[in-house]
Amino acid sequence: MPESGFRSRWTARGKPRSATFVALSVGVTLGAIAAITLPASAGPADRTPTAAVAAAIPRYDHVVVVVHENANHEEIIGNTQAPFINQLAAGGASFTDFHGETHPSQPNYLAMFSGGTQGVTGDECPPSGSPYGADNLARQLIDVGATWGSYNEDWQPGNPSACTSGSYARKHNPWLSFGNVPAETTYTTAQFPTDFTRLPTVSYVVPNLCNDMHDRLFNSSCGIRTGDTWTNNKLGAYAAWAKTHNSLLVVTWDEDNFRAENRIATVVYGANVKPGQYAGRKDHYSLLRTFEDMYGTRRSGQAANATPITEIWQDTGPTPVSVTNPGTRTGTVGQAASLQLQVSGGTAPYTCAFQGLPAGLTNPAGGCAVSGTPTAPGSAQVTVTATDGLGAASSPASFTWTIAPTGTGTPPTIASPGNRSTMAGTSVDLTLATTGSPAPTCTATGLPAGLTIGAGCRITGTPTTPATSQVTVTATNASGSASAAFQWTVTAPPTGGVTVADPGAQSSKFNQQVDLTLGVSGGTAPYTCAAKNLPTGLWLNPFTCAITGKAWGVGTFATEVTATDGAGRKGAVTFPWSVTWF
Repeated sequence: MPESGFRSRWTARGKPRSATFVALSVGVTLGAIAAITLPASAGPADRTPTAAVAAAIPRYDHVVVVVHENANHEEIIGNTQAPFINQLAAGGASFTDFHGETHPSQPNYLAMFSGGTQGVTGDECPPSGSPYGADNLARQLIDVGATWGSYNEDWQPGNPSACTSGSYARKHNPWLSFGNVPAETTYTTAQFPTDFTRLPTVSYVVPNLCNDMHDRLFNSSCGIRTGDTWTNNKLGAYAAWAKTHNSLLVVTWDEDNFRAENRIATVVYGANVKPGQYAGRKDHYSLLRTFEDMYGTRRSGQAANATPITEIWQDTGPTPVSVTNPGTRTGTVGQAASLQLQVSGGTAPYTCAFQGLPAGLTNPAGGCAVSGTPTAPGSAQVTVTATDGLGAASSPASFTWTIAPTGTGTPPTIASPGNRSTMAGTSVDLTLATTGSPAPTCTATGLPAGLTIGAGCRITGTPTTPATSQVTVTATNASGSASAAFQWTVTAPPTGGVTVADPGAQSSKFNQQVDLTLGVSGGTAPYTCAAKNLPTGLWLNPFTCAITGKAWGVGTFATEVTATDGAGRKGAVTFPWSVTWF
């Protein structure tokens, strides 16, 4: 998990201050912050500040943003179905006039991330690849030495560009569509750390379509309480930690329930936040502008003209300059190394003075980042002191940096995927998990006919022959090798008939692009497909059995697809297809 390379400090607008973590969230764990003490009468309705006196925006070490879906402000604030979020609202800053930018969902996510909708007006899946190159929050943070990460529920690392996967929808995860956002900054929600100090500087957390409250109108198990509970379970411990560790949590939504006013709930909770209700109009661009000012980045699109959030911060006064000890470091001769020191307090900008760096490593321009390629093995005792813009210096931090000789590293490991069973003629895409430094390469013996192994230990292809194989996959790097053995059985297609693979229940949103291909097996190729009861706007290609188009008919349809083989034999499958407005 990435470690932040950016420490707290004020913007140039005011005095220095210390702040540790920001989490922008649409919910957090109720039990984890039960110890928060509020006045007995405290509630969203009676905590309006007596005066909204603006303080400079603090620079927190970490920000976590959680975004929920399609709820009016009054559906959340004051609703007993969202006890955790309302507890956050009572103990934090609750905005009463916060707005989404437009309808439907996707352009709002693009706006909050990049300062513009990138010309997108609907929820169609973005083109394949990374079609957008505009400036964005992730790129801005990285360019000033901060770090970025996103945590996306049900996202599949093995198929990162998928439009949908279970209850995952790429339209709610805009960073996957920008070519200037490093792929290695994208994670699943299961990878969200329990050690909060290992979070990136800024993180976005996106629940799936059920846990973000999106599907509640047609699935009662995906209601507001479900989203509130998910947020509590996933981020409650972080919220409690943030309050006592100079950190922040913000809760927001993409849009309201398709009203013209588009007014949504947004809550900021954590250290150095003045509790109360705040009536000034704000929107997604305001939030983006706040982050840009918080970390001193350039400004994107319409965020440049937006009003940042300044009225909710407490003025805690200056704090001394400090540099966080990075702990023991390791490296290898001939392999590039880097280190971004975390500096807080004082007044930006900072410079750093290092003593004892391993040969080949430097801090260019006297900055607080070290880079280079080690040239000699050995163990170095490194000392670093940070100085702020006013000349105040930190106490020195000392650590050990050990450089190993060339050819050393971490031996590889490889996880067995367990025994496999695949029907002949069915495509395979399987990636085996490996570790090791440098990253290992993989070879395989015994793979079923039609399958191959490639980069990243990824097995792909279409098995052609029914049989049982003993497969061994070996991961190798300069430090050694490791193997995983498992059995792979390829079964024969059903004989004497044609089978159309059941895709399961399908759900689409109004005007959403659909791309669903049904697998056909058995009988004698080629096959011809036909469909009944498709939602309006969708079309089935009779030669590929692919259903494409944009769903316009709202409702539930008993869709039937029939495949006929070259000998006239037929197979059919029926499955439900629901189309909703949003």
